[in-house]
Amino acid sequence: MMIDTHTHCGHADTNNGKYIPPHRSAWFDGVETKEQYIAAVRKNGIERIIIVDIPELAFPMREQFGDFVIPIPMINMNRATPEYLEELFTRGAAGIKFISPLKSYGNDSFMPLYEVVDSHRALAVFHTGYVSTGFYEPGCIKDVGGVVDVTDMRPMALDRIVRYFPNLKVQLAHMGNPWWEEAWCMITSHKNIYADFSGRPPARSLTMWADLFAPDGKLDEKAVSKLCFGSDAQYLWPGNHDPSRKYINFYERFYECLNLSQELRDKINFGNIQELLEHS
Repeated sequence: MMIDTHTHCGHADTNNGKYIPPHRSAWFDGVETKEQYIAAVRKNGIERIIIVDIPELAFPMREQFGDFVIPIPMINMNRATPEYLEELFTRGAAGIKFISPLKSYGNDSFMPLYEVVDSHRALAVFHTGYVSTGFYEPGCIKDVGGVVDVTDMRPMALDRIVRYFPNLKVQLAHMGNPWWEEAWCMITSHKNIYADFSGRPPARSLTMWADLFAPDGKLDEKAVSKLCFGSDAQYLWPGNHDPSRKYINFYERFYECLNLSQELRDKINFGNIQELLEHS
C-alpha cells in the first residue's frame, strides 16, 4: 500500500509553451464512475492521494472523491494573508503547499503564514529546487506576480524557518532538485523535516542515491527513515489508473538497492505521512 503524497489533478491550454488560464480539473464524467476510478487506482497500489493544487481544484476533488483525496491547497504565498490560510483550514485543508516565492522562503515576511500552519499542527509542503517554466510567469495559469528566482527555493532556505518554528511539520518536495545534499542535510538535521523523490529525482542514477543514503555501503537509516513516497503525477484523469507507475518502480528499485527492511519501506510508503497528518 502507498499514499502518494504529491499529486496534481488539473490541466490548461498552452500557447507558445506557456500554460494559460483557466486552470481546470482533469476529471470529467462519462467514461467511468468515481468509485470505479478509485477501485482501479487502489488495485495498482495507491490507497490515497494528496492533491497539492490550487484550492479551486483540491477542495472540489475532495468533495467528489471522498477520503481517497487529501487536500493540501497550493497558495500564492506572495499575496496570501494569515486570514486566508485560516479560511483554507476551515474548509478542511490538511496542510498548505508553498511554492514560487518572490523572496527566500526564509524571509521574515512569510513567517506569519508558517505560524498559522504551525498553530494547526498541519503540514507545510515546500517545493524545493528548480521549477518548470511556463507555469508561474506573468500571464500563466499560476502567475505569482513576478518572475521567480529558483535559488529562493533551495532546501537550505527551510533551515531558518524551522529555527523559528522547531515543531513545524515540513515535507521538502522533489528532494531539492538539483541540491540533493542540501535536502539530505535538512532531513538529517531537523526532526520534523521529511522529503520525497517526486518529479525529477527518479531520473538520476541509483548509484547517486545509494552514495547519498548508504555511503560506502553503510545504510544511513536516519536519513532513509525521513522519506515519503511522492510522484508529482497527474491523477483523476478518467481511464488513467496507474499514473505513478514509474515512480513506484523507482522507489522499489531504491528499496532493493539499499536492501531496506519492510519496516522502513512501510514508513516511506505510508507510515511517515500518516504520522505527519495525524493531528491536522
